[in-house]
Amino acid sequence: MFLSSHLFCCRVHTRNLTLNNTSCTYLLPSYSYYTARTIRNDNSSRFGKFIEIKFNNEGTLVGASIETYLLEKVRLISQQVGERNYHVFYEMLNGMSDDELDTLLLSEYTIEDFNITNCSGTYDRRDGVKDTDTYEDLIDALDVMGFSDQQQNDVFSIASAVLHLSNLTINPTKQGEECEIDTENVHLQPILQLLGVTKENLNQAICYFKIEARGQSYTRAVQKDTAEKGLEALMKATYSAMFDYIVKMINSSITVKKSATVDTKSRRRGSSGDSGSAVIGVLDIFGFESFKTNSFEQLCINYCNEALQQQFNLFVLKNEQEEYEQEGIQWSFISFPDNQDALDLIWKKGYGILNILDDQCRAPGTTDKTFASEYIML
Repeated sequence: MFLSSHLFCCRVHTRNLTLNNTSCTYLLPSYSYYTARTIRNDNSSRFGKFIEIKFNNEGTLVGASIETYLLEKVRLISQQVGERNYHVFYEMLNGMSDDELDTLLLSEYTIEDFNITNCSGTYDRRDGVKDTDTYEDLIDALDVMGFSDQQQNDVFSIASAVLHLSNLTINPTKQGEECEIDTENVHLQPILQLLGVTKENLNQAICYFKIEARGQSYTRAVQKDTAEKGLEALMKATYSAMFDYIVKMINSSITVKKSATVDTKSRRRGSSGDSGSAVIGVLDIFGFESFKTNSFEQLCINYCNEALQQQFNLFVLKNEQEEYEQEGIQWSFISFPDNQDALDLIWKKGYGILNILDDQCRAPGTTDKTFASEYIML
């Protein structure tokens, strides 16, 4: 959060505004889109990011950039008891005016009416922060970052569409061999209006899939359970694309221009680079976690943490101590565990979990049972 505050101040500085660190607390418009209440933390960041903070030759903060990965999309679908979905949903439904809610087709609903916000039975925060207050902070941040009224409406419309998608139902047809979206569902029309799609196209995307073979394309229907998984995937992909768009907009607002890092003397010498500038790179990733029910995303997160831990052990501990030995420096040897076995279990070619999963995804007719059987046989 400290770094986020300074990134926000980069943008504010370019607009010749004065803002103290307290005002910078809700610095990024994306903040509400990637933080959530968890068992351990009411403001947990649910994605990884690499932040570069850039300074000119005089040491003045001039800009930054953010690279994101591993947004916890599974949180959109379900949360454990005591946890919430992303803050933005609660802020919208609790903080928006009646007119704003009406525009987003949410005026008849509360936070308890949507499947992705009521599944855990948790609606508030333990830290005393009010969603109505943070919604105002979100709007202020969007304004400062240069989001137009239309762009703000667009990102809120997508969030509203995801809420409505969570309540969309699918009916089986032809004795359960096929299915179709429920045209009587009251959330269907809001979805079509907010996403700008037709009922036919939405039904085609969720209830059918396309096969390409020998230059020919074939369309096949899917059963209800498969279509429901496809609907969840659509929600995740839609939200993730919106989040990437927000981060892209933020980067365009806070990224330093090359000329900003080149001092006057460099320009007189005809230098066009920014080699004289300084950059601080910060990698911010999830902590290692193990829940009662762990998702595939959690496996990826924990694997990433294990890989980073190995890099730290290798370059900070092992190599440094080898250099001490070469130079004859006396020190107390630091022992550290070797986690190569854990990494091999997940990613080693031939029998790593993710490699087997890749093979199963490419093979026809595979299921979760064939995946489990393949791994057990090794």
